[in-house]
Amino acid sequence: MNKIFTALLLAAIAIPAAHADTPAETRSQAFKKMLLQSFEPMGMAVRERAPYDKAKFEQQAEAMKTLAAEPFKHFPANSISGKSRAKPEIWSQPAKFQADRDVFLKSVDNLATIAKAGDLAAIKKAYGQVAQNCKTCHDAFRGPEK
Repeated sequence: MNKIFTALLLAAIAIPAAHADTPAETRSQAFKKMLLQSFEPMGMAVRERAPYDKAKFEQQAEAMKTLAAEPFKHFPANSISGKSRAKPEIWSQPAKFQADRDVFLKSVDNLATIAKAGDLAAIKKAYGQVAQNCKTCHDAFRGPEK
């Protein structure tokens, strides 16, 4: 069952990514990859909906650390398209966007470091900080679904 789920997830990521040719589509796929491959599986353990496995969690945290900066590379000037949820504030407030991105990336690095120690209480706190930093950026720079 787990292998089927993994195969379906990979297909769901790979098929749209093969057609991602605009910055909006490319960054959307990069965010989805990060979410599905690392953030959400860690969240299942943090919310106690899946068993906590230190080695697996540490691997997922490192994967997220590797993937975390990728979506941000795909916000060139005037790259808003009809399907983009990106708000114009990304480009009109670049310093704030950069600062929010940096805070997010630092919290992801912190989570990866804390995951190595295996202290679940500290991990839950660090994971919550990553989630809050996602929300802060989304609230400021991501609009409603179109």
